[in-house]
Amino acid sequence: MTEDALREDKDGVAIVTLNRPQKLNAVTLAMRDVIFGAVDDLRDRDDLRVLLIRSTGRYFTAGVDIAEGAENDDRSEQSMVEVRRDYRRGLHVFLDEMEAVEKPIVMAIHAPCLGFGVELAGAVDFRLAAESARFGLPEIDIGVLAGSGGTSRFTRLCGPGWGKWLNMAGEQIDARTAQIAGFVQAVYPDESFEKEVWAFCQRLQTRPAEVQGVAKLAVELAWDLDRTQARHVERIANAPLMKADRSGLIDKALGRNKKKD
Repeated sequence: MTEDALREDKDGVAIVTLNRPQKLNAVTLAMRDVIFGAVDDLRDRDDLRVLLIRSTGRYFTAGVDIAEGAENDDRSEQSMVEVRRDYRRGLHVFLDEMEAVEKPIVMAIHAPCLGFGVELAGAVDFRLAAESARFGLPEIDIGVLAGSGGTSRFTRLCGPGWGKWLNMAGEQIDARTAQIAGFVQAVYPDESFEKEVWAFCQRLQTRPAEVQGVAKLAVELAWDLDRTQARHVERIANAPLMKADRSGLIDKALGRNKKKD
């Protein structure tokens, strides 16, 4: 555990807080390990229903700590095959796991979110932003692509125009533009941001966990398929849910109490 990334479990929510404001929350390997551990716990523990990733300070994150990265990134003696292999072993596998976990992951972005922050955001389910947030992929300025989802996931979510705006032009977008582009689902005033985020996390827990997991998988599949195949996914996914006993949920939705024997 590192003080640069704090972990707290509260009311069914695993909370990871990036806490390195003096370095603009530049993400170290130790900080990544805290996030990775929380994802593993979310997947494996029934008492955890939601993962919330947040941060302190005037930046959500400035991206990966490139100073630490330079110390651990001598690939001059590696072949291209080895570079690609090691690249996937790190961030790619982890971010893929975030997408695969059948529980909701929320990112609360209160301030500038750059580089790895955008890549991390692309792998979560819900991106909530404060008015002060903005987003960018400055990797081009150090001679590389945003290669752990900044190119692929961001473009998939927002389209090639916005993908080029961040990746080719190195431009940034504010919170409202990110919402218009489809990257952010909600933008809240700075003064009420934390309250709104926590209320959203609590609402997530009121939904049936099994259905949430199926919904996550079905939405991802539907996005990748044509209309007809996507309809088949709906039928396949919903059939076992419709056969289950949903009387308690229906009574709750109708606002009626089930009679006791």
